[in-house]
Amino acid sequence: MYNDQLKQKTVSIDCVYLDPNNPRFWSEQTQKTADVPDIKVPEETHQSRTRARISNHGIEELKNSILRNGFLPLDRVVVRELAGLPGKYVAVEGNRRLAALKTLREQINDGTVAETNITEEYLQTLKNATDNIDVLVYEGSDTKDIAWILQGIRHIGGIRDWMPAQQGKLIADQIDKQGMGLAEAGQQFGLSAQAVGRRYRSYKALQQMREDEEFQSKAENKFYSLFEEAIRDKYVKGWLGWDDENKCFKNNDNLKQFYGWICPDEEHENQRRIHDPRHIAMLGRLLVGKQEGLLSKIDKHEIAIEAANQKLTDDYSPYDWESTFKKINNLLGDIPNSAIDNDANAILSATTGLIAQIENLRKKAQSVASGLGAQKATAATSDPNQI
Repeated sequence: MYNDQLKQKTVSIDCVYLDPNNPRFWSEQTQKTADVPDIKVPEETHQSRTRARISNHGIEELKNSILRNGFLPLDRVVVRELAGLPGKYVAVEGNRRLAALKTLREQINDGTVAETNITEEYLQTLKNATDNIDVLVYEGSDTKDIAWILQGIRHIGGIRDWMPAQQGKLIADQIDKQGMGLAEAGQQFGLSAQAVGRRYRSYKALQQMREDEEFQSKAENKFYSLFEEAIRDKYVKGWLGWDDENKCFKNNDNLKQFYGWICPDEEHENQRRIHDPRHIAMLGRLLVGKQEGLLSKIDKHEIAIEAANQKLTDDYSPYDWESTFKKINNLLGDIPNSAIDNDANAILSATTGLIAQIENLRKKAQSVASGLGAQKATAATSDPNQI
């Protein structure tokens, strides 16, 4: 589809600019900011700021690769011409490679490259060879979203994985804005329709929080994975009232509580009750077990969700009474006759207490056993197959 809209061209590297609106930066935004218009992209303020931001995504290894191997044809950057600036281009795919190359060229100019087996002659040859670079110029009409599209095709497949929220946004845009179905969107990015659906639903859940009047300022991209697990867990999903037709949660009271649990609580040293995707499964267990008391303690910061989950596990774990009885028998059997000779009255008193406990335990067991026997008898007489 896009192959026909990409034309190879050789251009001066000084005419190719880093993209200040790079989709990589989207996951770092804490609030919505306006895109830098094309006419301002070449400005040094935006370029230096973009270079600093892209360096956080790792360009050192790319710079070293270019230093040793040159800027290979397979490293071609995809660009588009800037509106209103003929002959000037912005990178829509390959910003890390472009930043690495520009950084290396500056270091060659400054004479700060000091690597073994690298001569000054070699460095000058490398710089001269990259004064002009081969690029692929995008000549299609979809200039607004082409960076998202091309980077999505390249990175969702795994070259350098995007954050989950970035993947979800791109997929949601293709479904909501371009009218694609799950299967079609999946084929475009090498994903199954099921995987696309999961990313789409998770992004819509995050977007719902972004539109909530009370919590929109606290919504963060890192919550995406928590929403993904919340929709995956059938108990949490039901508790929040997920509506798959409208792709949103409908139980507003529980949803507000959930938002409060995943956000930092300023009144409790910014602690988050739920901050790990694994906590969602724990919440599901507490919900299905109807552990209102434990849930209330979590809400009040009286107990962490991990501790509540462990308590639930401990309470429902079968008690190893056989080992206890064996230990008691062994301990009683180890009491020597000399101890009885020395403390006969005290032992009589102690055994009286033990006998009372044993008798109480025996009566409870007898009562339960009698009840089970009665249930079996009732079931037998009501079975038409019984004679």
